[in-house]
Amino acid sequence: MPRRHLTLALALATLGAASSANALVIGTGSDAGNCFPFGCSYWTPTYQQVYDASAFGGAMSITTLSFYRTQETWSDGTPNSGTYTFSLSSTAAAVDGLSATASANVGSNALAVFTGALPGNVAAGGRMDIFLDTAFDYDPQLGNLLLSITATGLASSGNLLGFDMVNVAGDATSRLYMTGLRDTAGLVTGFNEALSQPIEHIESPSPVPEPTSLALLGLSLAGLAGSRRLRK
Repeated sequence: MPRRHLTLALALATLGAASSANALVIGTGSDAGNCFPFGCSYWTPTYQQVYDASAFGGAMSITTLSFYRTQETWSDGTPNSGTYTFSLSSTAAAVDGLSATASANVGSNALAVFTGALPGNVAAGGRMDIFLDTAFDYDPQLGNLLLSITATGLASSGNLLGFDMVNVAGDATSRLYMTGLRDTAGLVTGFNEALSQPIEHIESPSPVPEPTSLALLGLSLAGLAGSRRLRK
């Protein structure tokens, strides 16, 4: 392979490695059929889920969230219609220790990261990827991570679509739903996994590469340009 092609290939490989370095999934889909909050219309006004800071290897810029449908496969895969709003924040609330008052769980750095409709269909065995409108920079040193979801114009798809959840006390996640109900369950959630794995369901806008990834690509391309000048 010519040197310039090899250099470019290495640059692209470095970019791919940087994009996927911070991807992780919290939870395993041991339980099936959970319809909160994407597949049943009676969970309002708020759904919250907390993730233990120790599950994250370090600070990360969260640009996509993924939810999975590997356990429940009997419905036709249509989520509820309506306009969903996702917010992220750090929180002092513990896993299995959310307050029944949703507002009490929200941290001071709360940020609305997505507003829009869900994908029209989630295939059996697949996942639902939500590309955030705004990235959230999460630092585990500031506390656990809290996902808050609300919806307007919510209407049931009529099939009680379920997503993978884990329901174990003492694991890395738990939830609040409806009017202050809490339990040890939580949706299996992927963070930035859609950047490194095949995309099945896309929500606009398209994801923007992380600054570190762009910097690495810029350095690699600059090196390629320099090597070409030296050969002239």
